Amino acid sequence: MRKRRQKFISGLDIGTTKICCIIGQIDDDNQVTILGVGSHPSQGLKKGMVVDIEATVDSIQKAVQKAEQMADVEVREVFVGIAGGHITSQNSRGVVEVQNPVRGVNELDRQRVLDKARNITVPKDVEIIHAIPQEYVCDGQPGIKNPIGMSCSTLEVRVHLVLAAVTSASNIVRCINLAGLRTRDILLESLASSLAILSDNEKDLGVLLIDIGGGTSDVAVFTGGSVKFSGVIPLGGDSITNDIAYGLKISRYDAENVKKKYSSALVDSVDPDEVIEVSDVLKNSRVSANRRFLCEIAEARLEQIFMMARQMVESSPVSNNIYGGVVLTGGTSLLHGSADLAERLFEMPAKVGIPQGLKGMSGVVSSPIYSTGIGLVVHGLTAEPTSAQYYTNSNVFSRLMYNFKRFIDWYS
Repeated sequence: MRKRRQKFISGLDIGTTKICCIIGQIDDDNQVTILGVGSHPSQGLKKGMVVDIEATVDSIQKAVQKAEQMADVEVREVFVGIAGGHITSQNSRGVVEVQNPVRGVNELDRQRVLDKARNITVPKDVEIIHAIPQEYVCDGQPGIKNPIGMSCSTLEVRVHLVLAAVTSASNIVRCINLAGLRTRDILLESLASSLAILSDNEKDLGVLLIDIGGGTSDVAVFTGGSVKFSGVIPLGGDSITNDIAYGLKISRYDAENVKKKYSSALVDSVDPDEVIEVSDVLKNSRVSANRRFLCEIAEARLEQIFMMARQMVESSPVSNNIYGGVVLTGGTSLLHGSADLAERLFEMPAKVGIPQGLKGMSGVVSSPIYSTGIGLVVHGLTAEPTSAQYYTNSNVFSRLMYNFKRFIDWYS
């Protein structure tokens, strides 16, 4: 019997500390079922930027292979997350005359006004990777999400533009190509994470999202249902690990383990006399260390990240529009007391956000570690049909035609 056509979407989170591939399948109810997860240490990136192509390609291939083996699905295309200190953003607007005001706004009008908003002067080494509509304005009426079919003479759009260094984005795409994959789309990691952990009510009320990765921390502000500001802080979980390694005179490997097991962002909750054992690099032996000192190191660096995020947002036009609170995600958000520290510094409610509403391996991926990867899969669900892999396992001809079309699309 011929098998039902299936739709598989693969998200690839290329981070500084790990590369994670997540394969999802869309069921008849348009819900995501997680089929496979593959993760491998990232060897060729620093603060979100490729510094060793060969090592990055190898890490990508190993992460994808693990996910393929678990899901029993071959990955051809991936939705990719991008981050790094080279990422910048700004808001823009565009206005056009509607071609036929009586019939209303059509898709061509919408594309024209978006092109107008994208038409800004940028340096030669920078490219616009996202132009995200915040709202449309028809004849002065704001707050319109979808203008198609509305009668008006002038159409305006306000957009959030995300810009990236051309070479940095190109190097990521090149690594993916060398790994034998095609990049279907690139999405800013904070925006991808928001798709996995933020509800429509949170985006509408106003929320600050801080995705604390290994090399960088991504910041995004959502109000009125759309993103109004985004930025990148060049510090992340690796900064805490390095501080612990120097402070306790231990290797980075041991510092990472100690951070996960013993550190806390709430120093006052730790007994001043509590000690832990660590491996001293100089003495090459186990020595005792004060746990409170460890926590002071972790709290100080995490506080710096939060304060940089606060200063970044306060200097933006949306500083007074955050009413819901702060949502943390990313691996470092698992640090004990991180939400309590954020609540104290931002003076508003804070929580750690995790992916929800998933089927399949939901127990495995219900962690802030996988927020970006899950968000990339969700993004693939809402993208156009050609962005997903359509094929029937028993229909060889259909799969050959799919690969042939992919080959033509790539070189056209």
